[in-house]
Amino acid sequence: MRSRILWIDDEIEHLEPQVIHLSQKGFEVLTSRHPSEAMELLRQQPIDLLILDEHMPGIQGIELARQLKRLYPHLPIVMVTKDEEESLIEEAVGVEIADFLIKPVKPQQLFSTCKRLLSGGTLLQRQASLDYQREFRRLSAQIAFGPSLQEWWQIYRDLVHWDIALEKVDAPELREILEGQKAEANLMFGRFFTENYLEWVNSTQRPPLSPDVLESLFLPHIGGRRNEPTVLLLIDGMRYDQWKVLEALCTPYYHTAEEHLFFSILPTATQYARNSLFSGLFPVEIAQRFPRYWADDDEEGGKNLFEEEFFIDFLHRHKIPAKTGYVKVLRPEEGKGLMQQLPQLLKQNEVVLLIFNFLDLMAHTRVQMNVLKELAANDIALRATTRAWLESSTFFQVIKTLPQYVSQVFITTDHGFVQVRRPIRVLGDRETTTNLRYKQGRNLSYDKGEKGVYHIRKPEEARLPRATASATYLFALEDHFLVYPTNYNEYVRLYRDSYQHGGISMEEIIVPFVRLEAKV
Repeated sequence: MRSRILWIDDEIEHLEPQVIHLSQKGFEVLTSRHPSEAMELLRQQPIDLLILDEHMPGIQGIELARQLKRLYPHLPIVMVTKDEEESLIEEAVGVEIADFLIKPVKPQQLFSTCKRLLSGGTLLQRQASLDYQREFRRLSAQIAFGPSLQEWWQIYRDLVHWDIALEKVDAPELREILEGQKAEANLMFGRFFTENYLEWVNSTQRPPLSPDVLESLFLPHIGGRRNEPTVLLLIDGMRYDQWKVLEALCTPYYHTAEEHLFFSILPTATQYARNSLFSGLFPVEIAQRFPRYWADDDEEGGKNLFEEEFFIDFLHRHKIPAKTGYVKVLRPEEGKGLMQQLPQLLKQNEVVLLIFNFLDLMAHTRVQMNVLKELAANDIALRATTRAWLESSTFFQVIKTLPQYVSQVFITTDHGFVQVRRPIRVLGDRETTTNLRYKQGRNLSYDKGEKGVYHIRKPEEARLPRATASATYLFALEDHFLVYPTNYNEYVRLYRDSYQHGGISMEEIIVPFVRLEAKV
């Protein structure tokens, strides 16, 4: 079906060559000299694009555009004008004018504008499809031939880029190919990670892990800018693709000065990864240094109640006597309280840590709430839900407020999470932990031919504490999840396709640390 254009101009006869040119290019062009006649045409038949002269008899083009936008809010309008005044452009932006054409209008320029506005989405989809098909072969070869550490960083960035780029492409078969490529990448990444992890945690020559990040990427900036605190925002359970959603929202206020990726330690769970990040220590070292504060998986009580103490000790060990402010936001009322105290918090402290727990809570709550299951049914829906939360969240209010007080902001997370699909039966004693992506316990048993698990039999080699002398750790790889045989089918039904963390996948392990510079 040909796109239909309505062109309103009181001197339309002088524009016949341009009208003919558009018709020859495949558009149906209707013309009108008077606004009232144009209104009648709009009522009689659907119009895909409106071209409007700035000066009309009895009414200015801007005012006519404003009236038409109220009646047809999704109709793109192109304004033709002799003027290039900034005030006109600013007013037109407020009316949501799609584009400007300056008289005399050149036929090719006119065609390009109409083509972009009427077919731009289709063209972008087609180009994105072609670009990914070319990239697919390169990425597949790279994954198959055993990437290096640096190549894994880039492969994951590329896969997230295409995951987001293909969101609006109506090509189910292409989405299926991408999902298959992500699954293959996760399979190979799991092998790469498990082959190297124990060596990394016991070496100084390693990729950045949770306990390394603040020392290398945050401490050097403390006190570096006079009369302003150094601010770190941590979003619990933020995947790299969710960071890219946030980055787009931050664009009016910040530019990304630095973006680093690091590996969350095992287990990729808040109790381990976040405490390790703030303390600069591995879990076994935290348990030894702070026996009163560390709680094993099988112990009662909160597992993240002493992050502030861990961080202050971390600063003390690095001989940085900075006054620190710390706020954790779990509930809406805590967010309101933070906004009220934020100015004083920033004035009274040299370092400010703010923790936001919504994304991790959303992933866990999804299992119990059918509505949220539908809202975050897959990664595309998850990003859309993330965007909706961010736009109205306390976190985003803080982001928009901070440039009044500081010129840079740091954002990070403790771990990501992955959508689980394939269950694995695991047996353990009564003290075995209930996590779906990892388990700690004695006498853990499973099918020995099962390749979807990684078993650490000597926790001290992974710098992990033992709840009991004979406890071991079992981790799920890729999109597997660990289920007891008791009520097996019921638990599989409940948790299949849910988002979980604690195990080994690119989505859980590879997470961002970012420095933003406020736009002046």
